Amino acid sequence: IINGRLTKAEEKLNNALRTLGSLKEDENRAREQLDEIQLFLKQCKIRMRSYKLPIITDNYFVQLSEANEAILEVIKELDKKPIAISILNTRVDTARDLVLKLYNTTNEMIRTAQCAEIAIVYGNRYRVYDEVRVGLDDAKKKFFAGDYKKALDISIKSIEIVDSDISRRLFNNEGY
Repeated sequence: IINGRLTKAEEKLNNALRTLGSLKEDENRAREQLDEIQLFLKQCKIRMRSYKLPIITDNYFVQLSEANEAILEVIKELDKKPIAISILNTRVDTARDLVLKLYNTTNEMIRTAQCAEIAIVYGNRYRVYDEVRVGLDDAKKKFFAGDYKKALDISIKSIEIVDSDISRRLFNNEGY
């Protein structure tokens, strides 16, 4: 009887040790992912600072704030004892998704601004045409107001009056 109880207790102990081991692995994995997420966020900030945009849209700052808050939630969850692994995994996934969204927003904003800037500079050679000049002036205003998509659209439409091949050349140079 004692041997049977001992065997059952041993099995319970082994199960508990396996569970604790997997929970510790999950915690370590979450800490590693947190480090990667924070590095990714730092790269987004560096990239945004490296390209001197005249205006950074509010959308970027909202996404940055959400990503920072999600990272803080992961840190709080890791500091709790005991750690609820399912909640921790959800927090890590949320933080990763928000930082990835910020990364995509950063790249899109910079790429659009670069294209708009290139188009405006390229279009300056056609300023002798009144329609092009007016369009480029409007595109320039939109650019400095932070509306890079609109600036790109206006500048391309203005230049297409004289150079119908601008879209193909502009986007092939940028790797689109």
